[in-house]
Amino acid sequence: MKYEWMIDEVSSYLYGYLKDGVIQIDSFIHKAHFSIDRLQDLLKLRFIKNKRTLIFMNSLEGALGSIKSSTDSNTLESYHEVRGEILWEETLQRRLQTNPKDSFRFITRETERTFNTDENLVLKELLVKLYNYCFDDQFLNIFASRPWYEEVLNNRDFVEKALYQNVYVSRIVRKNVSDRTINKVKSHRKKIYREAAHLLFFIRKIEQEDFTPEQLTEVLHEFFIIPTNEDVLFELYWIVQILKQQNNVTYYLMDGTNSKVASWADGEFDVHLYHNSTGSKFVKFQIHIDELADSANPYLIHKMQSIHQYRELAKTFFNVDKSAIYWGGRPDILIEKVDRKMNRLDSLVIGEIKNTQKMDYVSKGLSELIDYMYLVKNDRGQYLVDTNVQIKGLLCVGAIELKEVEKEKIKVATLFTKDLLI
Repeated sequence: MKYEWMIDEVSSYLYGYLKDGVIQIDSFIHKAHFSIDRLQDLLKLRFIKNKRTLIFMNSLEGALGSIKSSTDSNTLESYHEVRGEILWEETLQRRLQTNPKDSFRFITRETERTFNTDENLVLKELLVKLYNYCFDDQFLNIFASRPWYEEVLNNRDFVEKALYQNVYVSRIVRKNVSDRTINKVKSHRKKIYREAAHLLFFIRKIEQEDFTPEQLTEVLHEFFIIPTNEDVLFELYWIVQILKQQNNVTYYLMDGTNSKVASWADGEFDVHLYHNSTGSKFVKFQIHIDELADSANPYLIHKMQSIHQYRELAKTFFNVDKSAIYWGGRPDILIEKVDRKMNRLDSLVIGEIKNTQKMDYVSKGLSELIDYMYLVKNDRGQYLVDTNVQIKGLLCVGAIELKEVEKEKIKVATLFTKDLLI
């Protein structure tokens, strides 16, 4: 497979990559030395995408036709009204105890069909959980537009129909199901109940966060989402090279709502690594046109006039409000080193990644990197280069041979060197 060497590296670390891509079934198992923020969310996704779960959802329409019921018998004392079978021996005994002449008192046995069996209670509980996952879970709903999530969307209607339209399921009263009951139903002779018990058991483990490292390893490596964009895969490859140098890393879900990839401790500092980020609470990469308003430089004066006219005409012609941002940046890598006690930024590494062996494109990356280093600001709007915060630059590129790879706080890493000590 093309780029298998990169995929192997990335899938060994970035379990939480959940953006656009294609599914690869991961056939190799890696050692599980990891800590994942929002692990429960990630396991929910793994569960709902699991082949066993999808097959169960798809089978519901046919399997629910043979749902099991039982009979319940209740002995009742009634007066005047008789419901069910009259138990004459018990009735006569009761009349003797109360009033022998009372011919309107009866002891009866009422038998009714019930669907509240152990196996059905397990089934109902699972259907409720599946419905919540498929329709109501805010985290899982993020992926509704992802092509790799399409199988879930194609099968979730079976869950809705089973839970709300099936006449038998509607007669099952939802009750608390014990772990003991679930384990008992795992060996039921009917497949729908066996599968329901196994799936509900897995959900319980997710909710209770009751997984051994070995079980987590197996679950997390059922599949991996490979970025469809080769350049993104290359960026993640270099991020992994940085993470491999660290200890006790906490990984974050890369689901499109958060640019933080990982964090770790370094003595009295906390280190945070971001991917494709416009900034954080400590830094930002943005210059507003107001900063140029007082400039006496003829080029900047004319540039400001150009921007103002463009914004006015865009509103007039197209009814579009254009941004007042003169410059904005989005570095591929951002590594913040924060003083834990003071909650203050100590140093910053900015990284730019170019998936190329062409010198002109590499040179463009260097230019972008230097721009980032000079134009990044802190949370008070000060240019970081004018403060005491140390700034370093990192340029990661393809298989290029270079005579020098480090100068003036900028380091170049190639596929030949892979020297990423930061």
